[in-house]
Amino acid sequence: MRIWHVFNALTLANVVLMFAADDTTSRFLHAVSAVAFAITTIATRPPRPGRRP
Repeated sequence: MRIWHVFNALTLANVVLMFAADDTTSRFLHAVSAVAFAITTIATRPPRPGRRP
């Protein structure tokens, strides 16, 4: 498994936890974490074959 799969799973987990959170602060923190993991996923993903830079 590649590292970007882990970041992708963490993004999904934070989105689920954001909707399951009890208070606004927890929702906000999970939303920020989900965005951070999504950006990290995009940054660590290898280039797709057949696409030009």
